[in-house]
Amino acid sequence: MKNNNRPDLSERNIVLLLVVVIAAAASILLRSGWPAPGSVSGQLFAAAGALLLLAPLLFLVMKRSGLAASPPTWFIAHVLATMLGVTLIFVHVAAGDWFTPPGLVLLLLALLILQGSLLRVIFSRGFSLLFARSSLPTGFSAPQGLDKAALQQVIDAKTSLLRTLDPGAEEALFSPALQHWLRRPLASLRYQLLAEREARMVGARSSAGKELGWSRRIHMLFALGFYLGLLAHIIVVLFFAGYAAGGEPIDWWHITAWGG
Repeated sequence: MKNNNRPDLSERNIVLLLVVVIAAAASILLRSGWPAPGSVSGQLFAAAGALLLLAPLLFLVMKRSGLAASPPTWFIAHVLATMLGVTLIFVHVAAGDWFTPPGLVLLLLALLILQGSLLRVIFSRGFSLLFARSSLPTGFSAPQGLDKAALQQVIDAKTSLLRTLDPGAEEALFSPALQHWLRRPLASLRYQLLAEREARMVGARSSAGKELGWSRRIHMLFALGFYLGLLAHIIVVLFFAGYAAGGEPIDWWHITAWGG
């Protein structure tokens, strides 16, 4: 039965939010008179936007740590914070030069939002169809050529590792959480690799399709690239302001002017 108390962000609302953000970004970029990126207001927009864009990291920590009482609520917060944060970032960069390294960071952010929306709205339907299948005629029967003895060895190895990771967990339902990665990173990595091997052996990746299998990894890769780029941008403009200015006057608040 459907839980009406469970918060949800429908596909329609995600598409609507995406359209609103695209329209807002277009209107911001087409309108002149925005503050310079290095001005006081420009930096305030950047700081507020960057803080909001940390919400996905918080969502990941809460989800993987098991501390979130309602993961869907954190997912909604991560979507809304990201949409608002990127709008503020567009205000920050509207009067700047896009053909610079920070422009690449902004491009990664745009790709991250578009790919994440595509993942949630379109690719997630494939998962729904996959789990809605009947297991008898189509879906979850053993693939041809399955080496059951080798599969049992993988399961036995996972069960053995699980005794050191979480003795009270069930092998069929367990996935390493943040606490396991922090306490026993090597054992967690071995368990994850075994789980990946088991999925390949039983054909789980092919059942879900290549797009579904790689879309989440691509999303995480874009996110990693964006956060590394954002961190590098903050360090450069605050500590290497002389280098960032490129011989021009430094017109933004900074800590040091190294690199000038």
